[in-house]
Amino acid sequence: MDRSFLTNIWYFASASSSIKTGQLIHRQICKHPMVLGRTQSGKVFALQDNCPHRGIPLSEGKIIGEEVQCCYHGWSFSTNGLCTSIPSLADKTEIDLSKISVRTYPIKEYQGLIWVWLGDGDGQNVDPPTVPEVENHGPQVSHVLEFPVNIDHAVVGLIDPAHTPHVHESWFWRKPSGRTKKEKKFKPSQLGFEMLPHLASKNSKIYRLIGGAPEVRIWFALPGIRIEQIKAGKNFYCGMTACTPINENNTLTTHMMWWSMKWANFLKPVVRHFARTFLKQDQTAFMKQSKGLQWHPPLRLAGQPDQQAKWYFRIKNEWARTEDDGKEFKNPLKETTLEWRT
Repeated sequence: MDRSFLTNIWYFASASSSIKTGQLIHRQICKHPMVLGRTQSGKVFALQDNCPHRGIPLSEGKIIGEEVQCCYHGWSFSTNGLCTSIPSLADKTEIDLSKISVRTYPIKEYQGLIWVWLGDGDGQNVDPPTVPEVENHGPQVSHVLEFPVNIDHAVVGLIDPAHTPHVHESWFWRKPSGRTKKEKKFKPSQLGFEMLPHLASKNSKIYRLIGGAPEVRIWFALPGIRIEQIKAGKNFYCGMTACTPINENNTLTTHMMWWSMKWANFLKPVVRHFARTFLKQDQTAFMKQSKGLQWHPPLRLAGQPDQQAKWYFRIKNEWARTEDDGKEFKNPLKETTLEWRT
């Protein structure tokens, strides 16, 4: 795998709701072409998206029962990647189908999220990030966009507090003129860092919909996951944004939302609109950024507003180093307090 991508880690692949029973979809993760599917029994699987016969994508085929059938010559494959049938063969043809296979990718599905393991083994001793409060319920809203930048730029944009009043200026969010000083405490977490619980910013009107005095907790985890939890009494909102590298120049970003307020279920179309608008603003900024990045200009991170970006590169490099050395990852970050204006 390209060293710009991390190995032996779970990558977010899709919201469960995006893969219906009997459906196949294509995904490219870290340059790996994959077909994700759900069999008639509800089992989710991930295979390399190429038929070993002529290379046509298996995602162009169909699911028949518990198997995938190629659209070109009807070759069939089980969810463990083994060829089970070649319809064109005569009855007496001696071919060992067990020697024909497609690469499989370990997969996990819970909380309405699908994760794919890239690396050694099956990843069963490692858990993907968990969204708090939601138990095993899928997100009420999910929205996907492709950003024309690599995973590093996508993640830095995801955890950057300074761009918000400029890129996301709107009546329901923040304005540059409303910039105030922020002081946040951070601590290292298993695969990243956490902004400790704090009262919601007064210049974020949308937080008031939770009711009471909302408390916010935000954390980031490798390879590109940001989770935000807002609680006020019995009410909560959880948002997860997952950056999944497609290749060296493109990143698929998925934003999902959970909430406990029943009245909010009637506002799903409005929530979807706001989520779409918010991510579109990021996408527009990344499209502009990609125009400048084509010249490979020298870039500089400046001060505490960019400290989270520095942490990302530090823990990413440490993860890669420990993988090369065959050692266990140990988070090198320390507890600290950051200040910025936004």
